[in-house]
Amino acid sequence: MTLVQSKTTALSPKNEQLRLAAIQHFEILDTPADGAFDRLTQLSGRIFGVPIAIITIVDTDRIWFKSKLGLDVSEIGRDPGLCASCILQDDVMVITDAKKDAVALTNPLVAGEFGLRFYAGAPLKTRDGMNIGTFCVIDREPREFTQSEQASLADLAAIVMDEMELRMSSRQLLLQNLRTVEEAEKEANTDRMTGLGNRRAFEADILELEQLISLGNISDLIITVIDLDGLKQINDIHGHAEGDRLIRTFSIFLKDILRINDRVYRIGGDEFVIFTPLSSKPDLLKINDRIAEAVEKMRLETGFDEAGASFGMALLSAAEFNVSQALRMADQKMYEAKKKRL
Repeated sequence: MTLVQSKTTALSPKNEQLRLAAIQHFEILDTPADGAFDRLTQLSGRIFGVPIAIITIVDTDRIWFKSKLGLDVSEIGRDPGLCASCILQDDVMVITDAKKDAVALTNPLVAGEFGLRFYAGAPLKTRDGMNIGTFCVIDREPREFTQSEQASLADLAAIVMDEMELRMSSRQLLLQNLRTVEEAEKEANTDRMTGLGNRRAFEADILELEQLISLGNISDLIITVIDLDGLKQINDIHGHAEGDRLIRTFSIFLKDILRINDRVYRIGGDEFVIFTPLSSKPDLLKINDRIAEAVEKMRLETGFDEAGASFGMALLSAAEFNVSQALRMADQKMYEAKKKRL
């Protein structure tokens, strides 16, 4: 390490925007005090025999202290700032006697009541070469700082960065695992052919609806059971690929006609269920019309005139939330409608 009698003009690094982006990436600004970092500043105080040690992050217009020994403040302005100058270089920056440094002499920490005389700072360098802050030690008396001490301070700064990198990697791994779990959960609750909720999602949402109703957040619901007509005939004559195409086509148009709060599921080969919040009695007629619209679009899209859908509806009362009973009633009405078609 080269002993540096540094200038303290707080210029911005050439890679300032990338450097600030790196700071944001670490998500460390304004985080609470941390024992791991505090132990390092306390250790540096004992190693170097200084009253003040700080782990800083040089932000846009401030120097924020992640950890500090011997100070009460948590940040100072960036300009002018010794740490802001320290991040401009790769080596440890040392000012053995600020009273004899022409530029440092004008620094408020030197000229003011604080009485700074000695400063040594090692840049906190990311793996891709961004100096995001410093590990610095300060004294109110002038002193020398040996090559060995500079190396020790640089090692402490590297430990800080190792800790920050490790924590960032841990957060990223946690987020990745959470996304994996969410994706797996979504896949487990989704019918692969149609993209609708499957029976597992249907059963899970029943529990959620029970909670919402108990909280008074949902009123009565209409449960609709739909069964496609003519699917077996289409499978027998045209093949299962065409039958699958019919199911997918109906699902697309069924989703198109639903309202934002409606929930739809494919719970069997050709069986669908819809939950519809009931706001008024005319909703019953609207559901009829919307399903009929989806069926007609399905016929036109697939070219299968023999295809259709039978459906039945039942009221799922918020006062007596009995899904099994309502599902049986809707299922019975659906079969009655199917018999009429036959």
